[in-house]
Amino acid sequence: RPPALRPPRTLALADKVANRREQATEATCITEMSVMMACWKQNDFNDAPCAEEIRMFYDCVAKAE
Repeated sequence: RPPALRPPRTLALADKVANRREQATEATCITEMSVMMACWKQNDFNDAPCAEEIRMFYDCVAKAE
């Protein structure tokens, strides 16, 4: 019995594949963000005592971009 669907061309593998860019799935700067949020929580969400943690988070984000 012949196949029901016939391909328009012969089935063969190509010599090259499509150039697809994979999206980065790994999150960055999670540690710095956690430290910054913990500092905010300890200081009633006041930025002044957490200036160093905020700076470290922004540095990490800039480096990741």
